[in-house]
Amino acid sequence: MENVNSCAYVAKIDEIKEIVGADKIEQARIGGWNCIIQKGEYNVGDLVVVATTDAVIPERLSNAMNVTNYLRKGQRVRTVKLRGVYSECLIIPLKFIPNREKLNYVGRDMMKELNIFKYEPPVKQVTLGSGRKVRYQDNKNFLVYYKFPNQKNVPDMFNEEDDVQITRKIHGTNARFAVVKKVKLSFWDKVKKFFRVADKWIDYDFCYGSHNVEKGSDSQGYYSSDVWREIADKYKIKDKLWNFVKLNSLEDTGSGITLYGEIYGAGIQKGYDYGLEEIKFVGFDIMIDGKYLDTLNTKLILNDLLRLPHVEELYVGKWSKEVQDMFVVNNFIPGTKIPHEGIVVKSVSGERSKVSKVINNDYLMFGEKYEIGDSH
Repeated sequence: MENVNSCAYVAKIDEIKEIVGADKIEQARIGGWNCIIQKGEYNVGDLVVVATTDAVIPERLSNAMNVTNYLRKGQRVRTVKLRGVYSECLIIPLKFIPNREKLNYVGRDMMKELNIFKYEPPVKQVTLGSGRKVRYQDNKNFLVYYKFPNQKNVPDMFNEEDDVQITRKIHGTNARFAVVKKVKLSFWDKVKKFFRVADKWIDYDFCYGSHNVEKGSDSQGYYSSDVWREIADKYKIKDKLWNFVKLNSLEDTGSGITLYGEIYGAGIQKGYDYGLEEIKFVGFDIMIDGKYLDTLNTKLILNDLLRLPHVEELYVGKWSKEVQDMFVVNNFIPGTKIPHEGIVVKSVSGERSKVSKVINNDYLMFGEKYEIGDSH
C-alpha cells in the first residue's frame, strides 16, 4: 500500500464467490474487503480501483457509474447486506479512470487522481474564554496521535507468530493530555531561570486537545469550555500527569509525556451514547519522549500510577483471525441491541507499524440507519 489509510487505491480481485440464491450478483474479495458485483463482470486477477467505506465519491463520477442512489448521505460509500452477504466497498471500473496507464501496481493511491477523499465529521467551533483574539502557537512536542489503518487495507499485517493486545474500539471523540516542553519560555520564565529561582520543571507545560486541535495550555491560555477541559477537570488529569512526571528525571522525561484516549457518552456522538447520562474517558496509549510505550507499561501507568481508566482489554496472546473475529461479530453494548464499533489490534511491543482497527459491519449498517458519525 502506497498509503495504508487510503480510501481509494488500485487492487486486485483475489476471489469471486457465488451468493446462494442469487442469479445476477456474486461476491468479490479484494484484499480484506468484500464487494457485491454483477455476475460475470469481473474475473479473479483483474486490476480495479476500490473505494472503501466512507470514501466520498464526486457526484460526476457516481452519476457516470449510475451508483449515486446507492451512496450514503454526502456521497459516501456505505456498507450494505444483500442475501446475507456484506458489501463493504465500491469497485470503480477502469473505463472511468483517467490516465489508465497509472494503474501500474497494486496499492497505488488514487484519491487525488479521482478527487476522492475520506469523510471527516465537521469540527465544532469554539471561542476563547476571554473573547479576545490571540496568536496561538501549537506546541511541536504535543504530537497528534498516530492514525492507524483499517485492517482490511492491510490484511497481512498480523500472523500467528505475533503477540497482540485486542481492545474495544470506543466511538467518541479523540483526546490527548500532556506535560511537554514549552514552545518558548516567557519573559518571566527567563528571568526566573537567570536568577536560579525557577522550578526545574519550568521548561514544561500542561496541554490538552482533540485529535487535531490544541485546545489550550497553562502558558498560553484555554478555550472557555469544552468536553476536553471538562474531562481534564473531572479526572484531575493535570495533577496526575504532573505527579507522574516529577517521579522521573528531566533526562527520562525528554520532550514530555502525552496521554491519548477517547471521550464518550452523553452528547458526544449522536445516537451512540453507550447508555450514559454523562461523559467518560478511557486511555489507550502513552508517549514518553516521542516514543509510544508497549501495551503492558501503558496499562500499568494508566491504572496504577495515574489512576485513570484503561480501555477495555479483550485479549492478550497470539494473533489469529478466529480469536479476533470473536470480539467483532455479534458484539453489542451491554444491555442493548446496539452493535459495538469494533476493535483495535496492537502488537504488544507498541510499534506503530503493527496497529490496525477492525470495524464491525453491523455497526456500519447501524450507523447508516441512524446517521451515526464517522467510524474514525
